[in-house]
Amino acid sequence: MLSYEGSVLAGEQASDHCFLKVNPMFTKPSKVALACAGIFATISTAQAQTNSEFNPVVVSASRFEQSTNDVPALVEVITKEQIRNSGVISIPEALSQIGNLNVRNLNGGQLGIGATVDMRGFGANANDNTLILVDGQRMNPIDSGSVRWESIPMDSIERIEILNGGGSVQYGDKAVGGVINIITRSDRISSPSISLSAGSFGTQLASGSYSGKVDRTKFDLNISAANSDGWRDNSQASQGSANVGLTHHLNKIDRVFWIGSFNTQSYGTPGGVLGEVGQGNPRATKWNNVGDKTVTNGTSNLIGLVKSIDSQTLFEVDFNYRDSGATQYTPNLTAKTTTYDKWSYNFNPRVKKSWKDFGDSVFGFDYSQAMGSFVTNNGNIQKANLINQSYYLTHKVPLSRQIDLLGGFRKQTQDAVAYDLISGVASNASKEQSANASDIALNFKYGPSDTNKVFMRANNSYRFANIDEYWGWHPINYNRVFSGILAPQKNNTLELGGDWLLTGNQKFGASVYRMDSSNEIRYDHATGTNINSADISRHGLTANALLNVAKNWTLAPKINLQSAKYSAGSFDGKNVALVPKITSSIGLSYKPKSSTSYTGYVNYVGSQYYEGDESNSLNKMPSFTTVDLAATYKYGSWESALRLKNIFDKRYANYGGYGFVHLAPGNNYGNRYYYYPADPRAVFITTKYNFK
Repeated sequence: MLSYEGSVLAGEQASDHCFLKVNPMFTKPSKVALACAGIFATISTAQAQTNSEFNPVVVSASRFEQSTNDVPALVEVITKEQIRNSGVISIPEALSQIGNLNVRNLNGGQLGIGATVDMRGFGANANDNTLILVDGQRMNPIDSGSVRWESIPMDSIERIEILNGGGSVQYGDKAVGGVINIITRSDRISSPSISLSAGSFGTQLASGSYSGKVDRTKFDLNISAANSDGWRDNSQASQGSANVGLTHHLNKIDRVFWIGSFNTQSYGTPGGVLGEVGQGNPRATKWNNVGDKTVTNGTSNLIGLVKSIDSQTLFEVDFNYRDSGATQYTPNLTAKTTTYDKWSYNFNPRVKKSWKDFGDSVFGFDYSQAMGSFVTNNGNIQKANLINQSYYLTHKVPLSRQIDLLGGFRKQTQDAVAYDLISGVASNASKEQSANASDIALNFKYGPSDTNKVFMRANNSYRFANIDEYWGWHPINYNRVFSGILAPQKNNTLELGGDWLLTGNQKFGASVYRMDSSNEIRYDHATGTNINSADISRHGLTANALLNVAKNWTLAPKINLQSAKYSAGSFDGKNVALVPKITSSIGLSYKPKSSTSYTGYVNYVGSQYYEGDESNSLNKMPSFTTVDLAATYKYGSWESALRLKNIFDKRYANYGGYGFVHLAPGNNYGNRYYYYPADPRAVFITTKYNFK
């Protein structure tokens, strides 16, 4: 795929950590914030010369290109080189291993199917509170399904931008915990290539890419296919994708572009294992999931224009249409076949205007319509239609050469219509709602060439319910139960942080935050419906570093401390389930020469409450540590990688629950623990050939 933003290849991400010794149980983030500010205020301004690899250009924060030091937020970048040196074969693996993000996968397997990303502790609802973009385009589905990671070829990725914190002013719905923007190929021409991977559990992957230029027109082609037997029973999976892009340059700045894509996947769903983590047979399929299978396909078409109005004004507009379908086969349930159909389109014009000494403004308008249907073979039908429109404005005012004041506002309205037919009884519901987002921040840059920054930020973000959340699940017959059209969720965040480049190109970055949520959309296990929950308060610290510890040796520690607790209602003071208080990673890289690299990652995830245990009265899911190793070598046109995943064969799970479950055929029900086991030790080999 193409990056129509005209982005440049960023150098290796610099990050950091602050306060590795902070107690993860801290409850007063203001004290931590003050401590961080005090320590970093004393750092000497006699620093190393600016290096572009520590200040990459990003687009996630404003939808236009800017340096990370101009962004009043903690932004991390996973580069193409880091992905290659890690040996990972899927985007979720890169986000988990390199980015230290909390990634869950209920289906298991190596292909990343069904993986969700949790930023800032949203637990079971993380999928709808982290916005995933590809070149600025939304990838989150309109229902509760996960992003189709297989539609993004790994070889097309130039970098992955991770914006911590709310981004609803820029992007609207779902940009609450953070924004992940996957940037694909830029305007540069790359050599055609073929890549083959093979490894444990019968996993095989193949991909190819080709780009070229005819006069002023650049074209890109990426294809990929993958297959895996899976390590659990009924966890086999296959997928494929094709992406074509055309960009025609009218002049140095102006261009028109088109990106088309197709993807398909088929996978088994083994279900959870009854018992606490470590109990039962982790390879076994739950009895009512035997033979379960899901088949999906989807297409997308994106067209756009970038036009320079004058030297101070840039206009961009794009139109994106996506459709997808899925068929789920569940032979042991009453509804043996369920069909999902979805389509959506988005129209997004925006203007960036420079007012010279008075700063820069971005004004945009977003319009979208989405429709989804859920149909079972026993005649049950649920449909929903959503129309969203919003306008937004951001402005940056230079208070001095080093200090910027930034602010922004968005207003979004949604017209929702739902149709529900269960057991021959039909009902309709409709509602018009609105939500506002705002952002105000101070960004202070200092040091040689403004290589350091400190920021303070107050942010309001929101999300609307996805169409699946209009319905819950009956605990006995598994029919969908109409919950109604829920009110939008609102989140208010205060944040303090910065980035610092110290002597010897040692890079540090950290932020502390507090987020208060109202009307948060969550599943109520007692009623089997989705509800607007009582208030929830979150606070935490995110920190990372990039340290040159010796010649050719680089150390990259990262840590995330977080707390998510109900602050009202019947669970007041209780922890939100599936939110570990700490996640951390340490990456160690040795690169003796440009053609060879050795990397190792140690990832730790702390204990967490099972989903459904909102009273915090049951046992916790245990913490776990995994270790991964990789070696890469480049010789001429060939590249090779060897990856050892979970080398100590740690048996663990990053998702589990407690609730009323169907234990056996008939009316055999009961409250039980259950969990979804993660993958055991695995080995993968990748070979890539770059044609001249």
